[in-house]
Amino acid sequence: MSAAESSLGKLIHTSSLVEGVRVIAFNRPQKRNALSTELLNEFLAELSAASKDAAVKVIVLTGTGGFFSAGADLQDIAALDAVGARSCRYLENLCNGMAAVRKPLLAAVEGPALGGGFEVALMCDMIFASQTKTYFALPEVKRGLIPGAGGTQRLTAALGKFKAMRTILLGKPISAEEGLSHGLVCELFEDGTVLENTVKVAADLAANATEAMQLAKEAICRADSLGRDDEYERTLYYITMGTEEKVRGVNGFLKKN
Repeated sequence: MSAAESSLGKLIHTSSLVEGVRVIAFNRPQKRNALSTELLNEFLAELSAASKDAAVKVIVLTGTGGFFSAGADLQDIAALDAVGARSCRYLENLCNGMAAVRKPLLAAVEGPALGGGFEVALMCDMIFASQTKTYFALPEVKRGLIPGAGGTQRLTAALGKFKAMRTILLGKPISAEEGLSHGLVCELFEDGTVLENTVKVAADLAANATEAMQLAKEAICRADSLGRDDEYERTLYYITMGTEEKVRGVNGFLKKN
């Protein structure tokens, strides 16, 4: 394997472990890879570069430090109200940037994927996870918010209404085993080997006919998007930004952490 590596900054780490595969890692372990505005900007720049690079056939997303991502940085959210969130179209660039990638996107999830971190994984084309260290959760309602990056839409499509209600309204986590049994996770790997094994899957994909693979992804994603209303979810998300519940929930969490 080659190990040519680069980085746009301290919050994103990129590497090319095998030919045709680009690995992009959230690298903010001291904050459990929380998706700050700075991290998202670096991530989207690196994602766009990988998407345009003809040598890259498949992109793998992962996290460092035992976490995939804890989700949106609540320091950023605390400063936003409904008007501010709507005017800056908070999270819209993330959703559009992920949707614009025609190449296969694989999530190598080693450790928890929470909130917006889980939503990033849901935006990928396949999710691979560790057997015991990975779990998924959407705890936004406990903070006076709702998922705002497609979580209500994609999770319902993947698990059905009742499992989605349990996960989102009650904040109940989904174990890796449960995710596998419900078709949310493609395959489980031993702890500590998820990235290595996901890169092997990516290498197999990279050997496929590129145009056919991208067209197949486009067809599948079109079928998926016909059953979703991401814009409506985002509108409701912005509404929650202006509620007293959000102020109490977010500020209370920040005070405890």
